[in-house]
Amino acid sequence: MQRYEWSREFETGIDIIDTQHKRIFDYLIEIDEAIKTTNEDMIKGVVKALIDYSISHNAFEETLMENANYPVLDAHAKVHEAFKARALSYDTRLEKGEDCVKVAKEVRSDIGLWLTNHIQRDDKHYVPYVKKSLEKGFVSRMLGRFFA
Repeated sequence: MQRYEWSREFETGIDIIDTQHKRIFDYLIEIDEAIKTTNEDMIKGVVKALIDYSISHNAFEETLMENANYPVLDAHAKVHEAFKARALSYDTRLEKGEDCVKVAKEVRSDIGLWLTNHIQRDDKHYVPYVKKSLEKGFVSRMLGRFFA
């Protein structure tokens, strides 16, 4: 079983995004730990938390991209929508009473693989746009504060 751990190769250089990505990696580790306990409530709780957090994170990223006028936002959002549908299907399977250890292992593998690929391939593309947008906002606020 592949272990998903945060490393510098996943850094975007945008602190809030890196913090959120690290949290998702933490959830993947928590799923491993929950599986070892075989406690169904714990497993379901962590899986649902990972799904909810990941979906919220993607929406947050899209807001940053929109504010930055990222030219391929629509395509990136479609990737997020496909992820959301897949993630919610795991939630549905748990609700229907499917073996939670089996579902948790799939979630861990699927979301872990998706996340690592998505950060390294897709997210790296929006970084320059979002960084520039965030810096402009910061500079504008500071100019307004000190020179208005």
